Amino acid sequence: MQISVVIPTCDRRARLLSLLRDLDRSAYPLNEVIIVDAGDDKLSPAEYSRFSNLDIQYVSSERSVCIQRNTGIRMARSPWIFLCDDDIEIAGDYLQGLVNHIHSFPETGAVSGLWLEKVNGEWKASHPVVSTGALVWKYIFGLGIWGEIDCAGNSIIIKKIRAYYKRKGNHISKAGWPVNTNFAGDYIVCPVYSLGASLVKKEWLIRSPYDEVLDRQGIGDNYGVIMGFPVPAIQVVNKVVVYHHHEQTNRLKESLQYYRRVLALAYFIRIRQALPHVKKHRLIWSLAGNFFRFLLAGDFIMIKATLRSIWQITFDTNPYRIAKQEGRKVAEPVL
Repeated sequence: MQISVVIPTCDRRARLLSLLRDLDRSAYPLNEVIIVDAGDDKLSPAEYSRFSNLDIQYVSSERSVCIQRNTGIRMARSPWIFLCDDDIEIAGDYLQGLVNHIHSFPETGAVSGLWLEKVNGEWKASHPVVSTGALVWKYIFGLGIWGEIDCAGNSIIIKKIRAYYKRKGNHISKAGWPVNTNFAGDYIVCPVYSLGASLVKKEWLIRSPYDEVLDRQGIGDNYGVIMGFPVPAIQVVNKVVVYHHHEQTNRLKESLQYYRRVLALAYFIRIRQALPHVKKHRLIWSLAGNFFRFLLAGDFIMIKATLRSIWQITFDTNPYRIAKQEGRKVAEPVL
C-alpha cells in the first residue's frame, strides 16, 4: 500500500521541521513527501535533505491552503494520500495504525486517528455537554455538538433529548452542523471530522477536491471535501492519536474564523446540495440561537459576526457563492 504525504505550509518553519522528524521515524514506509510552501521563510535543500528516510519534493505555491493541498494531491504518485497539517505531532506507529484499520475494513476510503487539542492544559478529543441548559439550547436550535452528552439532568425532556441523539448517532443536524456524540468503540464514523492527519484514497480527493474559492486559511474546507466522497463520512480510529498544536502563526482571530466557517457552511449547503435534509432557514434559526448566546455573554464582536452572516445568508450575498459564480478564487470575507 503506497502512501504519498501532502503538507501545505506557510512560514511555520519550526513546526514543519518537527513534523518532518516525526515522518522520518514512521514505522510505515512512505513513498514520497510533497511539501507545498506558500510562505517567504522556506526550508533550504540542506535542511530537508537530512531526513534520510523521506523522498521530499518541495514546491512553491500561491498562498491558499486549498490550492496548496490540491497541488500536492495532483502531484502525488501513490493511490493513498496522507493529508497532513503542518502543526501536528504523530507517533512513529501512527500511519501503521491507520493502515491496519484499512486492512481490517477494506471498504474504508478515509480514515484518521483521534484528533487531540490542548484545553486547559489537557489533551482532549471531545467537548462533552455537561449542562442540561446547554443541551436543551443545542437541541432547540439544531446546533453542533462535538462530545458525549454527560449532563446530570434526568427529567422527561432531558431523557427524550438524550434518546434522540442516541438514535441519530453521529450525524449532520438539520441546520448543517456536525453532531458527533458517540466516541465509543475501537473506531467511530463521523460525517465531518478533521482531515488534517488522515489517510484518504487519491481518487476520492480527485473527485472531491478542496474548494479553492474558500479563504487562504481554508476555513470550513473539510466539510465540502467529505460531502463529495462516495461515502460521505470519515472513520476515526480511537487507539491512534494525533496531537494538534494549534500554531498561532497565520491563524485568524476567533470571530473571523467563526464568520467564515458559517459562510462556508452556507456555501456548501447552497452549492453542493449534498444534504437534502439541511435547509437554509434551519441554519438561520441555529444562528439566531448563537446570537442570543453571544448577547447573554456580552460578546459584541461575535454578535456582529452572527448578524452579518445571517444577513448574507438570508439575502444570498455570500461572498463565496458570488466569487464562485464570477469564476474567482480565494474570496476573503471581512467583518
